[in-house]
Amino acid sequence: MTVLLLQKIRWITACLILTCSSSLFAASDGSAVRIGVMLFDGVLTSDVMAPMEVFGSAIASGAVDNYELVTIAREAGTIITQEGVTLTAEYSIDNAPELDVIIVGSRYGMDAVLDDEPFMDFIRDRGSRADWLASNCSGAYILAEAGFLNGVKATTYPGGEVWLNLNHPAIDIEINETVVVDGNIITSNGSLVSYEAALELLGQMAGEDAAEEIADLIYFNRLLERGTTR
Repeated sequence: MTVLLLQKIRWITACLILTCSSSLFAASDGSAVRIGVMLFDGVLTSDVMAPMEVFGSAIASGAVDNYELVTIAREAGTIITQEGVTLTAEYSIDNAPELDVIIVGSRYGMDAVLDDEPFMDFIRDRGSRADWLASNCSGAYILAEAGFLNGVKATTYPGGEVWLNLNHPAIDIEINETVVVDGNIITSNGSLVSYEAALELLGQMAGEDAAEEIADLIYFNRLLERGTTR
């Protein structure tokens, strides 16, 4: 029942967010804190929908002010997730606005993303100017290849530490942690843990009260409470 409840909440909220134009979420004075969720074909749905739902809910409910949520891909238009869900990228990497936050997810076969030089150049350039960077699952590979995780504590999906250790030994990998915060970088195991990571990021940016409000709104706290009473 817990999984079914979470799926129902997630997809209902996701449909609301995707149906609405993100311009509804933008600050009218142009000073919005802009959160960019990176999309690419084959991305795992929960890796990107979790931050979209958490921040979209925070914006729509008024838990935060002057936040804007945008989606970006190599080319503007639709992408298909690993699970067959169609998502729309509003911006391409060529016309994307300035970003305060960059969030990257994962896919099976990360080489398709890591070998995409224009995409990776975008991450390197925009990531160097962003206030926050976040990854879910093997999205940590993207941040690592872009040079942001050297000397940083980070996590990825269980098993993903093998690739990171081999290719980026300077990373301080904490694979037993679900979410790791080090400075302005947040990494997570991905999948449903992406919700925990998104709420952590929201709390870091907007305060624990905002994060707690949204955790209640999307029933995340109910799941935690149910888990502790079993």
